[in-house]
Amino acid sequence: MEVSIALDPSRRRQGVGTALYRALLRELAAEPVHVALAGIVLPNEASVALHRKLGFREVGVFHEYAVKNGQYLSSVWMERQFGTRGDESGEERYDRGV
Repeated sequence: MEVSIALDPSRRRQGVGTALYRALLRELAAEPVHVALAGIVLPNEASVALHRKLGFREVGVFHEYAVKNGQYLSSVWMERQFGTRGDESGEERYDRGV
């Protein structure tokens, strides 16, 4: 399942994104979802750091695959698995390091 959140710029760096993602991941852990995917347009160090903090790992980069406002865009794709061995509910992985 692909996941995403969007925040008003005035709400950034206040823990809102972390709270929203934690709630979303808690809900997904209770569903028959095996992998959550997130695509992040680069550069966006804050979003990459947020996803890492919540248990996502980088799996690849699409380099200059799209154009917006005359600029080529690249994006990093990240994944977070649920229901792996030793992680039946997803909670163990979800809470790791957070």
